[in-house]
Amino acid sequence: MSKLQYAQVNTMSKIKRTARQAKGKAKEAIAEVLGDGKLQEEAKTEQREGEEEDKEPSSLNPFGNLHRLT
Repeated sequence: MSKLQYAQVNTMSKIKRTARQAKGKAKEAIAEVLGDGKLQEEAKTEQREGEEEDKEPSSLNPFGNLHRLT
């Protein structure tokens, strides 16, 4: 995989994680307004999944969030 391809895939992964977190936050806000506890828990789960994906190493980023230490 070339550096350009790696950068493109890495960027798309970041966008996907950020979108999942944003979707969870929006869903949580709607659930809070509606008073829907089940929807609120589902939203929090989506947010956590997005955060966990960011922390977990993958085949494209075997060092996980090591880049944050530098």
